[in-house]
Amino acid sequence: MIRPIPKFLFSCALFWSACFSASAQNECELVLNRAIEEFNAGHHYGIPAMLSECLEKNQNREWRQRAYLLLAETYLLLEDPFGSEKSYLEVLRANPEYLTDEKRDPIDLVYLSSKFTSTPIFSLSVKIGPNISIIRKLADRGTYADDVRKRYILKPGFQAGVGLDWHYNENLSAVLEGNFVFSSYKQRINGQFGRDESSFHDRQTWIRMPLSVKYSASQGQYRPYGYAGVSFDLLLGDRATIQYKDQNFNPETQRVESIDRESPTLKYKSKRNAVNYSLFVGGGVKYKIKLDYIFADLRYSFGMTNIVDDNNSIFDYNKGENPTSESFQDSGDGSFRWAHIDDLFRMDNLFISVGYIRPLYKPRKLKNARSRAVLRSIKRQGDEVKVD
Repeated sequence: MIRPIPKFLFSCALFWSACFSASAQNECELVLNRAIEEFNAGHHYGIPAMLSECLEKNQNREWRQRAYLLLAETYLLLEDPFGSEKSYLEVLRANPEYLTDEKRDPIDLVYLSSKFTSTPIFSLSVKIGPNISIIRKLADRGTYADDVRKRYILKPGFQAGVGLDWHYNENLSAVLEGNFVFSSYKQRINGQFGRDESSFHDRQTWIRMPLSVKYSASQGQYRPYGYAGVSFDLLLGDRATIQYKDQNFNPETQRVESIDRESPTLKYKSKRNAVNYSLFVGGGVKYKIKLDYIFADLRYSFGMTNIVDDNNSIFDYNKGENPTSESFQDSGDGSFRWAHIDDLFRMDNLFISVGYIRPLYKPRKLKNARSRAVLRSIKRQGDEVKVD
């Protein structure tokens, strides 16, 4: 029988492992400092061999960036273009957002950097948040002859989704999303059949596939952005409950007496158009955390289609059942037992989301290097020095 490792021994192993890792990093820091001294003294040939062992085992990103920068400069002085390009590519793998500076770095290193980029081609995102649905009525309908007072009430929903950004450049990108959305609204009606009242609570579930074009700021800790696009919206389910207050005048008591009733959950998907589309605009701000981002987003979606299937808004004719069958008659319960018929309407949505973005950096050599711009900058600096 194998006995479990005592917690004390396990803790000791973790402690010694951490100490060994810290010791290795300190040793590599000393090696890098010696290599820098050799570089400053003009002893370039031995530097790659000095750093090779630590480069194989040291996983500290900051240390690897400094070490490979030193190697890139060394190979440039040794006139080894293959070694310098390979080293600078490793700099970008250690820190995809590293940028050379003409005022700080040697000009040959700045020129080398112009041949490379690590701008992400794709970014992945996840988000979650609340929403509200705004009803825009297209046509008024009802089961009553009297004048009634209708009003739609905002109810909270929520959404969660994932997204894929394709970056055209540092500022412009195309975004495809897949969102699960739960939306809800209420309709209250007063004055049915003189004095009755009813409340219709509708709850819907959707899969939405938005496609948009986004413009983002590319510098700073806080990076605002804005976008616009179109969304394909598929209704997965629709369930409603109806509360009805039947108010009758009792001549014996000379008072109005109320009888409150509530329907079971009614399936309303058959009374809706399952396929819809919407246009939307939005914006937000990204906050940079190391190489990733968290963000807050506000979006308004304009429904462009009538949600209600007016051909099936009372009975469900889609099933093709005999009109005398019990299931066909049950599909009309909302209208005949609970005195409700939907208005024709479009649905807008206001979405608030928070989320996380993971850029998929890809350090690579450019097919069309930006070397000409660097050369012009070098020439301009040289002209300024001559003038001084």
